[in-house]
Amino acid sequence: MSTNRRYIRAVLTGILLSGLSVGSAQTQTAPTAGSEPTWHSPSLTMETVTAPNGAVTTRTQLEANSLWGLTESTVAEKVTDGVYALRGWGIASSYALEAPDGWIIVDTGDSTRAASEMREKLEQALGRKIKVTAVLLTHWHYADGTGAWLDEGAEVWGHEHLDRNRNASKGVSVKSGFYMTRAIAQFAVFHPPQGPDAFPSLMRFFPEKLLAESSYQPPSRLFEAGKTLDVVVAGEPVQVAPNRTDTSDSVAFYFPRHRLVVTNMMITGAIFNIYTLRGGPYRDQEVFLNDARWVESKNAEILLDIHGPSLKGEKVVAEAIERSVDQVQIIHDQTLRMIAQGMDGREAAENVYMPRHLREGREAYGQVESHVRQVYNGTVGWFGWDVYDINPLSLSEEAARTIDMMGGPTAVRKAASEAATSGGLANWRWSLKLTSMLLRLDPQDAEARAVRATAARALGQRTSSANARGFYITEALQLDGHLLVKGRPMTLDAIRAFVGTPTIDQLAAASVNENLQFVRFLVDPRKAEAKRLAFTIAAEGDPQIKHLELRNSVLVITDADAKAEEHVNLSRQELAEFVLGRCPVGGGALTELDSLLDRSHLMLKPPVAQQDAAQTLDKVQDTIRGESEQ
Repeated sequence: MSTNRRYIRAVLTGILLSGLSVGSAQTQTAPTAGSEPTWHSPSLTMETVTAPNGAVTTRTQLEANSLWGLTESTVAEKVTDGVYALRGWGIASSYALEAPDGWIIVDTGDSTRAASEMREKLEQALGRKIKVTAVLLTHWHYADGTGAWLDEGAEVWGHEHLDRNRNASKGVSVKSGFYMTRAIAQFAVFHPPQGPDAFPSLMRFFPEKLLAESSYQPPSRLFEAGKTLDVVVAGEPVQVAPNRTDTSDSVAFYFPRHRLVVTNMMITGAIFNIYTLRGGPYRDQEVFLNDARWVESKNAEILLDIHGPSLKGEKVVAEAIERSVDQVQIIHDQTLRMIAQGMDGREAAENVYMPRHLREGREAYGQVESHVRQVYNGTVGWFGWDVYDINPLSLSEEAARTIDMMGGPTAVRKAASEAATSGGLANWRWSLKLTSMLLRLDPQDAEARAVRATAARALGQRTSSANARGFYITEALQLDGHLLVKGRPMTLDAIRAFVGTPTIDQLAAASVNENLQFVRFLVDPRKAEAKRLAFTIAAEGDPQIKHLELRNSVLVITDADAKAEEHVNLSRQELAEFVLGRCPVGGGALTELDSLLDRSHLMLKPPVAQQDAAQTLDKVQDTIRGESEQ
């Protein structure tokens, strides 16, 4: 008998001996302790406080600034001789270290202006001008102020994938509108500065961040992916190691002369965001833990995380590393334990337990339940145990049937209103569920919108999670008509269309391939069904001819050695305008391709006249630019 057959026979025998019927379907059951009707995430609390700016919030959010090393005013904080922390310019700090051959700057800030101010503040603290010899980038997020630090001959060091990852997120991309809009919601970009809906901590972004000037320079000295390297930078020995936390190009630095380690979002005061509500690539906890072991092994005397306060003393550093790393491991390990017990992601989120000293007061950014569901999704996928989810009804039909069964929209509105008015964490959550269904049937249902705003605002004020508050309060402001951009009500859909629509200047500056890759995702498969096209295209300034083939409702883009029989020459401006549907394309294959594209998610929505469309986009751009200048 084969090994597999013996194993299966043993399993079946065990099932029979346990008294279960092999032929009967078994209902997956989970421990009931965490699944009671009154269950709620410990990140939610009924106890609120008022922040100095009037925000109604939780005590954890009031303490978030110290957890993350955020300061109300800009400061060049002396960490030790020759080492300074530059804080107060955003949710991340930069660091300056005096090396034998000049100054090393670790991360360069959110913008050229911020970096210039950092430099000025550092030189004021020192009482002298500095010469920067090198810039070290932990990852791509905080590299937009590089130009302000680049003295003559200065080198820029970074991961070999840093530039690629930055372009994928900040360049011309069909995903940019989705991700940027969710970031706008999460980071409270258009929340009022004062009052109950204001953001209570410094973990928000201001509108100017969207359009701030960047002087990013790609690294000229590269760290090889996955490698631990010993290098000498500006005469300073530095060890570089993978620090794969929120991006794959993230690295950590160890300066042995100072017994100093610099990390990115690995050792913060809050629990690491295994999942961020704004979305993004999966953050593999096994990789995180592997990279964290290197940080532990350094026995550092000083630890500077770009998202944390200065930690000094071997014992203090070791305890902080232990807590941060073990928080991630317990979420990962206990989620797998719940999976082994037959739970789906939502059940696991309700049942994973973390000791209070690891969790209490630490959910200032994300929340544990979100992380558990992401671990489940990354391990198992979206499907739990409910076979209904394999082929569910459409969302609208599901809502319609449920509402009808509950007595119709009037009855559901009444129940939602009563729940919101009665208050309490369970009632507000139930009100959100009911109004989700009502608005699925009628997005303009005024009563449902008002009730939902009440419930969303109440939960936003009572969550310790900055991420969750951002979404809750943004939802409430949007429903109220108070999500204002330069005094004008705006919706997330309108913002998404704006930030997801590249400008002519962006497209003209982008590569030909980036332009064509954007077009690739505009193909409407219904329009393109059974259509076939093949032609080559060339744009000025790019010697590479591209071959475009439309087949099976997909656009395949490859390099070509020569022009095809049907060929299109375009200027860069014409190519950019074609991408946005803002000019005639001159007939032939390009015209036919244009007829198969769907640009309805962009600002320029056919059949708006080209001139009117351009003016519409310019007006929205001016609106957001004007807001950013305030």
